[in-house]
Amino acid sequence: MPLAGEVGLLDALDRQARRRREGIATLSVLEGPADAASALWARWAARHGLGVVEVSGEDLHAAALGWARALAASRDLGADAEALATFSLTAANPRHTPVFTGKTAHERRVLLDGLSPPARLPEATWALCRALVVGREATAPGALPDAVSAALAKSVGAGLRALHALVPPGCAPVVRVPAGVAPSFRGLQVAGALSNAVPALAVACGVTAEALEAFLRGGESRLKALVREGLLEVPGAAGVEGAVETLRKLERAGAPEAQRVSAAEVALEVLTGAGGPAPDKSRSKAEAYLRDRLEEHAATAGVFEHNVRLHPEDKRSWEVDFLSRELRLAVEVDGYFHFQDPERFRRDRRKDLDLQRAGYWVFRLLATDVLSQLEHILHTLDTLIAARRRELAGREP
Repeated sequence: MPLAGEVGLLDALDRQARRRREGIATLSVLEGPADAASALWARWAARHGLGVVEVSGEDLHAAALGWARALAASRDLGADAEALATFSLTAANPRHTPVFTGKTAHERRVLLDGLSPPARLPEATWALCRALVVGREATAPGALPDAVSAALAKSVGAGLRALHALVPPGCAPVVRVPAGVAPSFRGLQVAGALSNAVPALAVACGVTAEALEAFLRGGESRLKALVREGLLEVPGAAGVEGAVETLRKLERAGAPEAQRVSAAEVALEVLTGAGGPAPDKSRSKAEAYLRDRLEEHAATAGVFEHNVRLHPEDKRSWEVDFLSRELRLAVEVDGYFHFQDPERFRRDRRKDLDLQRAGYWVFRLLATDVLSQLEHILHTLDTLIAARRRELAGREP
């Protein structure tokens, strides 16, 4: 099961997929460690039953061929072409449905020559569709048809669009492209060209924070705008390494001194495993840090009460770290000792059950993630709050 932060990233990738379906070129730029970015993209693809193919980041034509070969290996492109031709020609002339089964290549050519090309299909799409229908029997299963290679050689963009149009929606493998190295970052350029050529094609490019910073320097361009629009930060190391990296990011971003001091205290907890008292009502510095960030974040400001006691009907009394009675949301921050004491672990599970029976959604997170994965925690809370408000308004959550 994905972690809370990963759920938010998968949801963000789903939103990008909706943009693609609307015909908006969208490149998923996954900023973070290469392994983490690759794993996230693979998990998102698996979520939708899609395969992932890594293509060349050095040459657009080679990248297009790599995707086309993967597509041909997973689908019968001749059958897809026949289905599209049958549908398009029947829509243009409902009284006549062409039948290709059992016909030779010559008979198929004669049949197609006697019919007017479908007006709704682009010329390049119909040309490729026609070539695949006529030459279907000459193509070995799983091999890339010569007609596809010829279309891509003639025009990479038009060939890609024609090939993608043959495949039923949601059936084409998604693409991963390596970003390449400075100063050209050729992989990002190839990925951007693929996205612009076929807006419906899901393309991702993993890039480190340092490489992204170097790429975005200098003047503006359409590619830089595309990269910014599709940028998602993929968390890398959690725990000690993640806490230290977050401190560095806060310093680079010029965060207020009070926030940096508070973050340093949380990082010290992570580094030492200590859970000393925190100011006010918080039971840990991680909890105090999260409380302040929730109040600063627009969607969560004023939503949660901190360390309040709840009395579910006919149940024992529980103290909840962060509670929204109106939205029936409960947030629990689990520190190191939650997993060291068996009785405490059992008590937490009983609390979850009582809260769920009382109609609350319970979101548990690790104290060690409060610093290193704050952005994803906030995104997950945004999603839960929006869902609850839709429910209260009478719309399906």
